[in-house]
Amino acid sequence: MKDRLKNYLDPNNDITTDVVDNGTDAECTYKGGSVSYDDVLDIYEERATNLGKGKPHTTKKYFGGWGEGTLRKAWQNKQEAE
Repeated sequence: MKDRLKNYLDPNNDITTDVVDNGTDAECTYKGGSVSYDDVLDIYEERATNLGKGKPHTTKKYFGGWGEGTLRKAWQNKQEAE
């Protein structure tokens, strides 16, 4: 059962979980970086929710960053249009 669920939610094998200290702890990685077990559960939950909504298991989230011209107020847009 475990392997079927992992294959369904993590087909690219981005998430690894290794049990350590005789089963008292887990070391988790996501795309090569260390994450907490709670973060792994959040990732799996997000993927399951996306699949339930008919979306791909991973969604791409983009952030343009902060800087000059990235956040414009409505009055600034109006001034530029004039």
